[in-house]
This record gives sequence, structure tokens and C-alpha cells, in this order.
Amino acid sequence: MEHPPPSDLIFATIAGGFEIRYSDRIAEGHAELVDQSADWLEDEMGVLNLGQIDHAVLMADGPLTDELRNGLVAWWTARVGDLRV
Repeated sequence: MEHPPPSDLIFATIAGGFEIRYSDRIAEGHAELVDQSADWLEDEMGVLNLGQIDHAVLMADGPLTDELRNGLVAWWTARVGDLRV
């Protein structure tokens, strides 16, 4: 039985906020886009206290909304044609 490929974006709720984990493929192959996506999240989506541990994980305070999740998926899909979600 074949397993689907892992997602490139993984969203998780954590105490007081949320985190976004990027697959190794994204973190290593698109590090500049990870930085740009963090800027976009702060500027366009109003995410507060966004912290970047490395290119594999972003953490933020506040709720993880559908608008935020869908917006980030759309942002990445526009830049990485074969994005796995």
C-alpha cells in the first residue's frame, strides 16, 4: 500500500498560539521563500509575535484561523507549483 507524500505545510495549535512546520523539501530548497512567507504573514495577515526558529518552523501567538491557513496555502501554491498540502 502506497502512502501519500508528506505535506509541505503542517499547521499545529500550541499553547498560546500556533506553529507552521515546513517539510525538508521546502525548508532546504526554498529557504528564501520561507523568509518571505514570514514577512507576508506579518504584513498581510496581521500575525503578531511571529518567531522563526529556523527555516523549518515558524511560531506565532494567537489563534490559527481558516483565513490564515488558506491564505498561506494560496501564497505557497502561487510560488511552488508542486506544493503538497
